[in-house]
Order: sequence, then C-alpha cells, then structure tokens
Amino acid sequence: MKNNLKMFIMTLLLIINFGYTQSSTKALIKNKFFEIEQNISELQEEMAKLRKDVREIEVRSSVPVIREEINRLVKIPEITHEIILQNGTVVQGKIIHEDLDKIIVMTQIGQLTISKKNIKISRKAEKPMAKCTLDGPVTEQVFPDKRVYTGKLKNVGIRRADFPRIIFEIFDENTNVLATDSIFVSGSYHMYQTGVQTDCTINPGDSFPFECSVEIPKENKVSYYIKTIKWENFE
Repeated sequence: MKNNLKMFIMTLLLIINFGYTQSSTKALIKNKFFEIEQNISELQEEMAKLRKDVREIEVRSSVPVIREEINRLVKIPEITHEIILQNGTVVQGKIIHEDLDKIIVMTQIGQLTISKKNIKISRKAEKPMAKCTLDGPVTEQVFPDKRVYTGKLKNVGIRRADFPRIIFEIFDENTNVLATDSIFVSGSYHMYQTGVQTDCTINPGDSFPFECSVEIPKENKVSYYIKTIKWENFE
C-alpha cells in the first residue's frame, strides 16, 4: 500500500512539473493504480482535502496522549499542612524541608520558603471531604407490595461527592429485615482522569432529587425503615 501511494504521488508530481496531458496521464498510470478521469486542478483539490483529513485524524488520535502528559505535568501536591502567617495569610501545602530558621512548603503554585519568625500557627491540614445529607424530609408512599421514598440529597462538604447512594432497609415489628434497596443519585456530569464519564456526582452546595422503590413481600407488616447515605471520594 505504501509503495503504491509513493508511486501515485510521484506520478502526480511528474504531471504537475512537466505538464502531462490527460491522455498521457492515463497511459502512464492506468496499470499502476486506476484510471484518472479528473483534470490536474481537480486532483490538486483532492490532494489538499486528503492532507486536511489526515491532519484531523492525527490531531484526534493524539488527544489521549496529550491529556495523559498534562495529567503527569500538572500534578496537584498533597495538602498535609496549614500555615497561618503573622499577617493572616493562610498557606496550604506539604512541608518538604525544615530547619531552625525556615520551612519550605510545596504548594499548588510551587515551592515557598517561609521564615519561621513570620509564622503564627503551623498545623496539620484537614483533608477536603464531601458530605452528603438529606435536603429536607423523605416522603414515603405506601402501596400493598412496595414502598416508594422520595426526597433530595445535598453535598454540604467542600469537595465533590462521587457516586452518592441512598439505601433503604424496611423492618417488621420484630426488627427483622423485610426488604432493602438503594438508588444512585444522578447529579452533575464529570469525567475522571481515567476517561470514565458519569452524571452520578454532586458538587459542593448542590442538591438533587431521588426516588427509591423498595418491593416488599405481600402479607408482611411494615413497622419502620432505616436510611443510609454513602458516597465516594475519587481524585
């Protein structure tokens, strides 16, 4: 295939440089590739379009590599310490060196050297976490063969909640579990560094509705239910 392509391109160059006519073009390449019915200007337009298509394919195929390189270069440092300066400035990052007079902190904007005489407080930083809770009451709809629970779930934490889920367990008067079911709460769209895409996340401050249907065996008397909220913290 590569040899044929090279031969075809060389033939076109000969046509353009030496002004071959359409009839001589057919005689020259009809046994090599295929008969050319277009004139030279049409062939040049097609070559330009092919070059454009090849370039677009190259750009699309390089995107995952570029994204992977960026993820490696733009690596957010771990935040392990919080330093409050005498002027009230708060510095968060990771202490990578310390001596009698100064400390060096790796932050999201690079390394900072801080004189100890300018430090008011130095303490371990709390890791940012998501926290999902109910946003208002849960409504219970009673049917002969199921219970339907509706409400809203809110993230009151300071980072994104991944795959938030609410679980309902239904019990009888003797504390026996009659049935259980759960629902993932659909919220904001997010694409992870791995390329996985989902709409099952809740950003800080956002709340989204849910509806969970739990089927129960007939002729069982429901006494009460317990709800449990779970989520993950990725990236």
